[in-house]
Amino acid sequence: MTPELSNDIEQAVEQHHGCLQVKGQRSAYVVMSIETFRDVMGVGTDDELQASLAAVEQGLADVEAARTRPVDAFFQEFDARHGIHR
Repeated sequence: MTPELSNDIEQAVEQHHGCLQVKGQRSAYVVMSIETFRDVMGVGTDDELQASLAAVEQGLADVEAARTRPVDAFFQEFDARHGIHR
């Protein structure tokens, strides 16, 4: 499925500097231009863009499948491994 933006949404994204929050029927969504996404994510080439999108999808799948851990636990382990005292 390749959805298309309505003209109204596309114009609103352009008027809001490439990024817009839109209320949907089930949730709120962020719609942004590809140029804005590239700037925010730091992806210049098409290969980098595809890798970035794949990483976002994988991260969301990991969250949904509970393959995550609290950020505090990560930082405790990271700090201990690298001798960082905060």
